[in-house]
Amino acid sequence: MKVFIDGEEMCFPEETVSKDEIYSRVKDELARRGCVVRSITVDGATLEEEAFLALSGGMESRFESIQVRELVMDSLSEGTEYMRRLSAGLTRVADMLEEERTAEGLGLLQQAAEGIGWSLQVMHNCQILLGVSDHEIGDGKVGELKTTLVSELEKASESIESGKHLELSFRIRTGVLPWIERLAVYMDQLVQTGRKPIQ
Repeated sequence: MKVFIDGEEMCFPEETVSKDEIYSRVKDELARRGCVVRSITVDGATLEEEAFLALSGGMESRFESIQVRELVMDSLSEGTEYMRRLSAGLTRVADMLEEERTAEGLGLLQQAAEGIGWSLQVMHNCQILLGVSDHEIGDGKVGELKTTLVSELEKASESIESGKHLELSFRIRTGVLPWIERLAVYMDQLVQTGRKPIQ
């Protein structure tokens, strides 16, 4: 199988025959360049990593890469936009609970909770990749914000368990939502930090 990375043909030893070996060598080469795999195409068909590894056959594989820093910036930009939508969604949840559309509101709240977890994980992973600690973002209080947000989510969970839906709406509006909005600001500040030249 011919292997190309960013349009350049790679020569691997003859014994490199399995897709696992090819993929491992491609990732190693890209890591040396400060990149990761962005896309995989085999014989003109775009594949996910799992599909590539499970593939038997194929004449030509093409790997396109992306700089790690660029990937981080893309992820943070998407995360910042997602946080805005998440804030709007939480406001809708509170509205639904106040309108006694409880089942609908709780269903949307479950999705929002998953989104909050995803956002925190994206931010954490991007911080690691950028080498930025909590105290280096904005006013340095990201760690406190995360702790407070978790505490507010636990209080909201208690309201759910006790069936106090108006209290839950209040906790969302006054406890969770303001911290989500601040988290979006911090995520945007992390984007700005990531755009600074590497020293």
